[in-house]
Amino acid sequence: MAEDLLDKVFSFISRDNNGDPDNKLLMRQIMREITQNKYAKFYRAKTEEFDPTLAGFFYDIYKIVFPVRSFVQDPENLSRIKHITVEAFMDRPALETSRRLRPEAIEERAKTTAPKELAKQLKEELYTLSHNFDPKRLNAADQCYNLILTFIQFTGFNYYQLLKRFDPNLIEGDFSTPPKFVPVKAFPLIQDLEEFQAVAYPLDSVDDWKNVFTILKIAKMEFIPPNEWSNVVQAVKDLKKSNILDLMAQYTTKNPIWFVRPKVPNERIVESWLEVKAGEIQRIINRIVNTQRNAQIELLAKNIFGSADIVRLVYYNDKGGEVYQKKNLETFGYARGLNYLVAFIDDYLSKEIQELCDILLIRGQWTSKTEAREMSDGFYTVLELAPEIMALDETMSDKGDNGARLKGALVRIDRDKSQIRYINSIISTVNEEAQELINSAAQNLIIVGKHMKNLLEDYQKSPHELIMNWKELGAVSRLPIGQRIADAYKQINYFIQLMQFFSRPPEV
Repeated sequence: MAEDLLDKVFSFISRDNNGDPDNKLLMRQIMREITQNKYAKFYRAKTEEFDPTLAGFFYDIYKIVFPVRSFVQDPENLSRIKHITVEAFMDRPALETSRRLRPEAIEERAKTTAPKELAKQLKEELYTLSHNFDPKRLNAADQCYNLILTFIQFTGFNYYQLLKRFDPNLIEGDFSTPPKFVPVKAFPLIQDLEEFQAVAYPLDSVDDWKNVFTILKIAKMEFIPPNEWSNVVQAVKDLKKSNILDLMAQYTTKNPIWFVRPKVPNERIVESWLEVKAGEIQRIINRIVNTQRNAQIELLAKNIFGSADIVRLVYYNDKGGEVYQKKNLETFGYARGLNYLVAFIDDYLSKEIQELCDILLIRGQWTSKTEAREMSDGFYTVLELAPEIMALDETMSDKGDNGARLKGALVRIDRDKSQIRYINSIISTVNEEAQELINSAAQNLIIVGKHMKNLLEDYQKSPHELIMNWKELGAVSRLPIGQRIADAYKQINYFIQLMQFFSRPPEV
């Protein structure tokens, strides 16, 4: 008889005819199994309806799992659960290392450790931690976490949506008023039952739920009494064994091969946790480095300009880049540095320092024309960058080549995602040009600064070796020449230090 039935199932697969005699025979056989099932009361065959007793089965589960639903659906809680689970299977040395890698611990260490050294320590500790887990610990952690995920997907099922089909007046989370369930046509609920089976059938009463609830309690999940949860697991196991949900779905859909594939979590928690931890550590390092970097930039800018907030360019500045930053696009990465550069040229190089250089280079009697030419070339190269900087800034205006293209691309970006790459390409090119200008300025100012230092030393010693007519130069200077050289060298040196933050990426 079983072989004959199996033959008829295979015959059904190859047909598309619900009126086929073989299919009718299969439906009668399925109906017979339903009527003989211990849960036969769930299904009203004549009207093809689900009975209110089925709703009662789900309602009993709903009352037990409702208090934890909001908790398990919170991504932050899931992240915390994963962290607690991993640490639960560490030995003591690994646990101590893990605690040293917590964000608050890293922040505390950053107060007394240089960013570069801290980054080195953190990477070494993460490597040690990743090699601490032996296969037994790895498997135990994975099994426990996958059981937690099984719990989460089961409790996260939308019981309320299903129950509301049986009682439209049901209020979510209100268990003070008994529901009034009525029979419901089965076919519209088949998908709901399929989703329930997928998340419920991985439950197994032999699983070790003690560790799961210990971890969830540490994560501050509202408690479910162990006996109530055991009853739920046993009820689901019994329901699965009865096969009633499959039978009802097969009969309702007239599909004798209907079945559900369970969603069995299979995550390798330690590997994924270590990846997340590595990213978290890197973000913390970056934040520490950037905080220290910005503090140093502000200090240098205040020493040079009296303020860190210097904006001289109209379009290529931090504010101009905000519109792209908000859309997670490339932004004006060198705007701050380029604004500092043009301000330094305008406020110092083209005024006080140029006046000093004219005295030194034009009136000075140099013993080496090569050194005089080298200083002159370096100084005027930087001075001549100002028009190039302003030209770059102008290209970012609405009428400029780059600005017009960016403006048009931003209008189209929501409906044409290819504009993302186009915008990033334009901004990246502009950033490269800005960095080249900064690099050129830094390199040439290093040359000028070196000569300023040598001239200051030469001025202070006797006999002089670089310039022979210091007394004459002092006579034409409105301020003491030695002091002016010292001040210029100090300003140039500060500015070179400032530009180094923009001429190369920060070291980590």
